[in-house]
Amino acid sequence: MTRIGVFVATRWELGAVRRALPVNEIRVVGGIRCLVARQPFVEWWIIPMGVGPERATATATSVLAAQRLTAIWSTGFACALGPAGIGDVLIGTDVSMENGAQSGLPVSCGAEMAEWVMQAAHAQGLPVRSGSFVTVPRVLCRAEEKREIAERAGAIGLDMESAALGLVAKEQQLPFAIVRTVSDLEDESLPLDFNLFLRPSGWAKGVVACLAHPSSLIGLNRLRAQSQVAGARLTALYRACADRALREGIG
Repeated sequence: MTRIGVFVATRWELGAVRRALPVNEIRVVGGIRCLVARQPFVEWWIIPMGVGPERATATATSVLAAQRLTAIWSTGFACALGPAGIGDVLIGTDVSMENGAQSGLPVSCGAEMAEWVMQAAHAQGLPVRSGSFVTVPRVLCRAEEKREIAERAGAIGLDMESAALGLVAKEQQLPFAIVRTVSDLEDESLPLDFNLFLRPSGWAKGVVACLAHPSSLIGLNRLRAQSQVAGARLTALYRACADRALREGIG
């Protein structure tokens, strides 16, 4: 039996994957509430990890200490670095962690698994690109920051968890894949500093920031609409993967 650990950061990303994979069982593993969707050849373990590399590392380490998985997939939304449209599918070939101007050594994704996902996406007519990813420890809110990383790294996608998951997969000698959809673009600045909401007491400050800058609501509505498109595409992508896995399994 192939057991794919599908790690997601937010409830919106979890909901998008869950709509494609009917859940048969809820298992608490290593203190983490995992949703299990079973097919004849594959079990999909949908695992919420929270936002950021530290939570990704802690969650993956806890789950793998108690449950053996066949592969780890980093899934959810991503910022596109370079030409792309909202909702486009981005498949990683490798990922590096960047903190300021310093980058860690890249972690490679499983080439055969990435190709398997790309073929499933192509079969459903989904727009898909493959290439390098960059993981950062905080939300990049300004377009200038995104462009700097795009020029320096030559990557197609930006997120906050993939490199951390990739390192755990490497340590555990497990195949690793990045399977994400575009929710925002390189030339877009975010309407708020979303890092406020990642801190324990940050929600109050985030609400105050919204009230102090009512114009930010326009940007939030735009981002919400883009996230809905990204979520619908993520659902379509996982339905395509589930259909292919039902026919032939995952090697």
